[in-house]
Amino acid sequence: MPSEATELTSAHLAGSALLPVIILLCVALTVTQILSAIARVKLGAVIATDRRSETRRRIVLAMLIAGVLAWTMLDRGVWLVPVLLALGSAMLLILTTPSAATAILGVGGIQRGWHARRFESLEEWRLTGDHLRFRLFGEWTSVPCPQERQAQIRARLVELVPERESPFQD
Repeated sequence: MPSEATELTSAHLAGSALLPVIILLCVALTVTQILSAIARVKLGAVIATDRRSETRRRIVLAMLIAGVLAWTMLDRGVWLVPVLLALGSAMLLILTTPSAATAILGVGGIQRGWHARRFESLEEWRLTGDHLRFRLFGEWTSVPCPQERQAQIRARLVELVPERESPFQD
């Protein structure tokens, strides 16, 4: 039968094994905050967003984290402090990162997933329907653009990059 000191040592060893994970999550949080700040500067004031995929992803991952937390709280041999730090950091990361399908239109640019661009950096663009469509890494994608703001966005795009308006019409 293991002694109390052996169990404590095992719990501490298991907890210290999470130290690299906690450090990695903290680095990821820092990088995420830097990239988000850069994106906010490129976008300016937000006009329209589509974040539906973020909500689903956040719910699923939060449920997974809650399950891991419940499991670790039931296991008396686990040292909770590093587990709580790792799970808390993971939850913060989930809440602050965009999904690949995140679409945001700002007064100064667009964001699709992790990629934010100023209007003057768009490869090609066109306004059709309720969307501003544009090329991102050679592929067409879009962000929502309300009808009442399309004249303003078109004027801004024509002012900055008129030669990049796509002649293609839907």
